[in-house]
Amino acid sequence: MKNLILILSILLTSLNILSADESHQPYDITLNVKGLVCDFCARSVEKTFNKTKVVESINVDLDNGLIKLQLKEGKTLSDEKIKKLIKANGYALESIHRNK
Repeated sequence: MKNLILILSILLTSLNILSADESHQPYDITLNVKGLVCDFCARSVEKTFNKTKVVESINVDLDNGLIKLQLKEGKTLSDEKIKKLIKANGYALESIHRNK
């Protein structure tokens, strides 16, 4: 019985360590946005997302209407917050894709 408890403890501890490591890895978010047409649009969006303090880098692709965000390690940005930021800049969010 003691061995079974020990084995289960080790197994559960290992799973917690693995899931904790995975959640702290930086990841990318790709946003498909309508209305991005000029360099001013891109700079405005970059400034807004950089104010969040969780964005490591941002790349705005005007030709394809894409915004690619790389978040800082261990940070997150909810879909709801993303929607609010995009809408506050006057654009329409079409989709959000998270790439780990």
